[in-house]
Amino acid sequence: MRIMSSFVLACALLLALTAPANDVSPKSSVVKVFTVQSNPDYHQPWQNYPQASGSGSGCVIKGGLILTNAHVVANSTFIMVRKQGDPKKYVAKLVIAGHQCDLALLKVEDAGFLEGMVPMDIGELPFLQDKVAVMGYPVGGDNISITEGVVSRIEPTIYSHSGKYLLSVQIDAALNPGNSGGPVVKDGKIVGVAFQGMSEEQNIGYMVPATIISHFLDDIKDGKFDGFPDIDLDVSIMENSDLRKWAGMADAQTGVLVTHLTEPEKKKGQFKLNDVILEIDGIKIANDASVPFRDGELIFLGHLIWQKHIGDKLKLKILREGKTVDFDYVLGAGTKLVPQRAYDILPSYYIIGGLLLVPLTENYLDTWGDWSKAPIELVGLAMKGEVTDDRDQVVVLSGVLADDVNMGYQNFRYSSVKTVNSQKVRNLRDLIDKIENIKTGFIELVFEDNNRIVIDAEKARKSTAGIIQRYRIEFDRSPDLKK
Repeated sequence: MRIMSSFVLACALLLALTAPANDVSPKSSVVKVFTVQSNPDYHQPWQNYPQASGSGSGCVIKGGLILTNAHVVANSTFIMVRKQGDPKKYVAKLVIAGHQCDLALLKVEDAGFLEGMVPMDIGELPFLQDKVAVMGYPVGGDNISITEGVVSRIEPTIYSHSGKYLLSVQIDAALNPGNSGGPVVKDGKIVGVAFQGMSEEQNIGYMVPATIISHFLDDIKDGKFDGFPDIDLDVSIMENSDLRKWAGMADAQTGVLVTHLTEPEKKKGQFKLNDVILEIDGIKIANDASVPFRDGELIFLGHLIWQKHIGDKLKLKILREGKTVDFDYVLGAGTKLVPQRAYDILPSYYIIGGLLLVPLTENYLDTWGDWSKAPIELVGLAMKGEVTDDRDQVVVLSGVLADDVNMGYQNFRYSSVKTVNSQKVRNLRDLIDKIENIKTGFIELVFEDNNRIVIDAEKARKSTAGIIQRYRIEFDRSPDLKK
């Protein structure tokens, strides 16, 4: 397999994304994307589910790159594309994916692919009631489909692929399976990429807006996707006049109250509890947490943060104990104890004495379908758990591979590990180190519910090879955890 260096990839992306585009009918640049996917099994993380086929849409942009949704090509093992009017399918490669914003770029090496195709430019964010055309290949046909609609709402929403809260645009054109990744066009330019619908409603669809697309393309010019910044704090609205008086706000002042700081944010030392955020980059924050957005529109203040890149600075004005304080804040990616959904990587796992130990991730919880069906303790950690000095990852006993050595524990599952031999567990790698340092005596795992497993250390080690062989598992741990 040929591996492209980060420097070469960055140069190629920079040249591709800055190449000039021509002006022609946008229909010629829309392609159908065919994928073969093999998704990892998070309950048996040493294997994948059987491969499955899928399809989506995409469009050619500057430099011959194909813009599509990340969810269309996530966990793909093989990708092909076909352009309108050409029966040939061309092999494509994933160049880079931004799963947070559900966008990806593909590349076809065959020089003949681009013949007769003209790249499309990225346009501007449309306005309410602007007419747009959705182009793509919804299931049920092999020819391009073009439907028209109008922009009906512009506001942040949850991107279902990643769980990230970002700006999106609602349109009244129906989006069906297969439309995903197709361009939404206005005046011959891409103003969005179709990415999700609303299953319980008709003729409501969502597109990734041009501003998010441009952010993604700017982000990846160095050959990697950093993502969207965040600040590790919670805020409360201040529409109640008594709350504003309690905070010492003048009549003309508006803002939001800082109600919670994570441990990493506390360590930075810039925010304090009960600070009132008055302005971000000179833009006043309303008491309902909104900020002005174009003419006559309002939007959630988080948009001021998400439109920037990791490493950028915010200029903040806050009210603290009756006095205004100004400071610059360098934006980071934010911290989460349970990470958001990840793709194109293999799950981590470790087996000792038949005990299957894995990190808690959103992907793991997704295996229950609806999180309300997942173990309540694990869901609570995903919703409210925070990184601390003692823990930056939740380790879960996912199940027990039955054997003499673990008799009596075979119904234990879905419990988070609190300590190993009375020592707190920081993450899965730390747990492995602690277990492997126990040369004699017992391995004692205590869980958050105070249940425990005690196994003789020597027996556990000796039994592991036979257990994984019996269950047809090649290794006792995932490749990322091998020393």
